[in-house]
Amino acid sequence: MEHPPFDFQKVIRNRPWFERAIETVAPAYALKRLEARVQRELFSYNAALTDRIYAPRQYGQPSESTQTVRDRIVMMWEARDLVENFPQAREITRKFSLYLTPQEFSAGTGNKDYNGIVNEYFHDWCKRADVSGRHSFRKLVQIGCEERPVDGDFGFVLRRVDKELKVQIVPATRIGNPNALVAGPANYYQGVTVDEFGRPVSYQVYRVTKDGVYFDPEEIPASNFCHYFDPFRSDQFRGVSDFHSCIRSARMLYAILEAEKTGVRFASQQAALVFSDKAAANPRNLFTPNPSITLPSGQAQKNELSEVGMIRYFGTADRIEVMPSRPSQAFAGFVQHLMHEIAIGIGIPEGVLFGTQDYKGPSVRAEFAAADRVFTKHQGVLVDKVLDPIKNAVILDAIARGEIPPPPLESGETPVHALKRATRGEWRFPPKVTIDVGRESSANMNENRQGAKSLQEIAAEQGTDAFARLEQIAMEAAYIKELAQKYEIPETAIRMVTQQLPANPSMAAALGTEVTAESVAAVNATTGKGTVDNAPADVAEGATPDAPVEQVNASADLITINFAEDSYVPNDRMASNARRALEVRAGKPPSQRGMTAVGLARARDIQNRKALSPETVRRMKAYFDRHEVDKQGTTWDQQGKGWQAWMGWGGDEGRTWANAIVERLNKERQQNSAPDDNRVQFSAATEVELAIKRNGVHANDWLTAVQEYRKELHARSAPYTEPLISGKNAADLLETKKEFVMPTPQNGEKGDDFLSRCMANPIMNAEYPENAQRYAVCQAQLKGKK
Repeated sequence: MEHPPFDFQKVIRNRPWFERAIETVAPAYALKRLEARVQRELFSYNAALTDRIYAPRQYGQPSESTQTVRDRIVMMWEARDLVENFPQAREITRKFSLYLTPQEFSAGTGNKDYNGIVNEYFHDWCKRADVSGRHSFRKLVQIGCEERPVDGDFGFVLRRVDKELKVQIVPATRIGNPNALVAGPANYYQGVTVDEFGRPVSYQVYRVTKDGVYFDPEEIPASNFCHYFDPFRSDQFRGVSDFHSCIRSARMLYAILEAEKTGVRFASQQAALVFSDKAAANPRNLFTPNPSITLPSGQAQKNELSEVGMIRYFGTADRIEVMPSRPSQAFAGFVQHLMHEIAIGIGIPEGVLFGTQDYKGPSVRAEFAAADRVFTKHQGVLVDKVLDPIKNAVILDAIARGEIPPPPLESGETPVHALKRATRGEWRFPPKVTIDVGRESSANMNENRQGAKSLQEIAAEQGTDAFARLEQIAMEAAYIKELAQKYEIPETAIRMVTQQLPANPSMAAALGTEVTAESVAAVNATTGKGTVDNAPADVAEGATPDAPVEQVNASADLITINFAEDSYVPNDRMASNARRALEVRAGKPPSQRGMTAVGLARARDIQNRKALSPETVRRMKAYFDRHEVDKQGTTWDQQGKGWQAWMGWGGDEGRTWANAIVERLNKERQQNSAPDDNRVQFSAATEVELAIKRNGVHANDWLTAVQEYRKELHARSAPYTEPLISGKNAADLLETKKEFVMPTPQNGEKGDDFLSRCMANPIMNAEYPENAQRYAVCQAQLKGKK
């Protein structure tokens, strides 16, 4: 929106009469006043200007003025009425109590034994914390979490009953007298007395009869009172209802829904509306009940009956209308808008409050992520103002009374520091709001492996304790072991409690766990691959740091096998060759640039040392086998297209690297080439049990049993790895079928005919899209045949 240019003459014309009088008497003073008026016009805010449409507020009230206090009390009663009669408002308070009420406290003193002592005492105290003996501490906090958003604040009083601290809850209506709005002392704010710095000194708590009469106020020291409220202004001493900015919208929505319910009920009771010039049933039509019904007033009844299959006759002045469908689409949209306003006013995403039926996947995740941040913020307020002060007071009081021993002093620690450490710990809240449990669990596992998140942090997000979980898992494992020994069965028959060692990349990827050197050595002992004593300790650059890897020596360079992805990481020499090829290609003119789109993508992958799949490695070997002839091209020494493509695939080092991997893959395929009809006859569980019985191995020594089973399996499948045709076994023949065979001249075929056939070959066109390059390869094939 463009603003009109500043009009200086308008300021002069609009001067009041006394300015003109001053100009006559004191021109210099009038000039200064005119300059000030111009500056005000130039640097004023549009939002502060008054016009025919908009009139801004010219004054405001402090947070604790008499008018503000009156407004706060009115909004509190209004919000209570909404919660008691409007289901949508009631659900908002349930959400607060559901996600804010802690499940338990977990001590974190740094001493495991002392943690257990503190946890045992505090958990037991929580069961008897209520001064009235009716509720647990968790229930008291739940009530406070439900009432605080409605009333604006809530109180917890620490009282000593029978030498022990107890908690008394105080609703907002008893903090001060809401019916007494007379001005009190300057440092008194509706039940809160503060000092000169604004620090609360005491709280005035009233008793209330069942008829609502306030009497017998009690001054409670601030040290014994936990005031639970969430201020949004710095000069607030009392909380304001969270519904304050949306009470009108909520009240309007409540009234509209009630009216719509009445309208729907009326519409469902009326079959149709008949308009007649006589305002009575027409005797000619069949709407009139038989016999006719006469009201006590003598008039004919206007509510008439309709029967199925009857024919109706109307006069020219008669008209019939069917009741419209309700609610309408426009009404539903308006209701949705009001619900959106309520959600914004409360500060909780609409989808979490009222459902995500109209949301898509990313929108649902965004809604729940925002809700998690909102509830985390409210949890922090609750911990700071209520939970931690009460917990600290209870634990220190128990130490002072000898209920629990003081914490043992650590090296260089004073008793004061030890007492502070005795109150450390974390509150366990309900699990975080999420819809992607599987995704977040996987992310938590990865972060834990990389050291970015501890098990305790992960368990805290789920509202549990990591040490308690680990102890429970250990107890279950011990019990399973005991059952296995009792019934003389393997532990795996009850549950797989031991970690299985991966024997191949696919198994390791399925397990998703790190394969240590000891695990690889154990697997190699059963497969005959040797040990990993010579394997380097560091993972090659570019490999996934937390993925299971194996490194083996090859003739070209070190080969890094990424077990988690069943892939292979290019070495440094290949990456250097690919980088050099891309740089040379970029410096060439477009007509001299080599590499297809596939070649460019492969060069970039190798340059970035991206892990390559076994299929890609096989294609690399096939490429090098086909394009060896490119080295004889005329542009090879000038770093032409053939040189660029060769180096982009890793160069000579890449060829040696690919050959070593393919040779390894072929050997593994030979070892596992038993026919399917024989494989289905093997049952791993049965064979392992048979191996245990034959060799006298203990049932729990499952690794030894697996070793014996594998040796027998290899011996039984050995006949299928023997040479079948021309010294090749079934795996070699299968691989040979997949290799690309270049066209060769046939007996009696002329050279020109072969060149035409070779140039038109579709596979040659795909491998050598450039005509000159393809022609050179065909010429080489022709010369080789001769």
